[in-house]
Amino acid sequence: MRTRLNTLFDALLPVIATLAALGVGAVMLLFLKVNPIAAYASLLQGAFGSANALAETLVKATPLLLVALGICISFRGDVINIGGEGQMIVGAILATWVGLTFTDAPGWLIIILALLGGFVGGAIWGGIPGLLKAYFNVNEILSTVMMNAIAVQLMNFLLRGPMIDPVQAQNASKIPQTARLMDAFHLPRLIPTRLHLGALIAVILAISWSSSCCGAPRWAIASARSDRASTPRATRASRCRATWRWRSC
Repeated sequence: MRTRLNTLFDALLPVIATLAALGVGAVMLLFLKVNPIAAYASLLQGAFGSANALAETLVKATPLLLVALGICISFRGDVINIGGEGQMIVGAILATWVGLTFTDAPGWLIIILALLGGFVGGAIWGGIPGLLKAYFNVNEILSTVMMNAIAVQLMNFLLRGPMIDPVQAQNASKIPQTARLMDAFHLPRLIPTRLHLGALIAVILAISWSSSCCGAPRWAIASARSDRASTPRATRASRCRATWRWRSC
């Protein structure tokens, strides 16, 4: 009975959290003298009211879903990772650099190199707080949040300097954006909208992760949770935590 109740609670928890968030938002809208029902109706209409709106919602949700999947991997290893934003930004920077640099390579090779670049960028950015936690006992919540802020500033610097679109630089408009990536860099589109294959891949990965055996070997979880054990075991646990943070990127 307890197992069934726990399962039911886990299933209802996202629903309860969503309803609570909507309730808090409704109270704030009432204070602003805005009709919450009309506001939420407009929100739903803009996100799901047409095929293009639904496609745009899925396009914007795809990177968030992939980042959330990485965070789930980290949390499953009992490692706190609040740095998903920064890891995504740095991974995107390296992936974009690959697309702007290897312009003569075949399209399939560019996509593979871009994925590898994104993985390396996110792994490096997520590995720094992991190493700080493992060897210097730096609080991972603070370090990952700070790394997010650093990643944002790094992106702003690159988009206004080394990686800015040469056309923008010549016209002195200084719009913070890179040059347009070539068409071979784009993933195939699923329907005549901006919805691309990446959305389907993200959903498949999420389903595969949730249906697997919790996504993590038991020895890794046990090692990651053994901070209060003997010194050699605690050292191994710290290294395991750093490894799980790296894997989550």
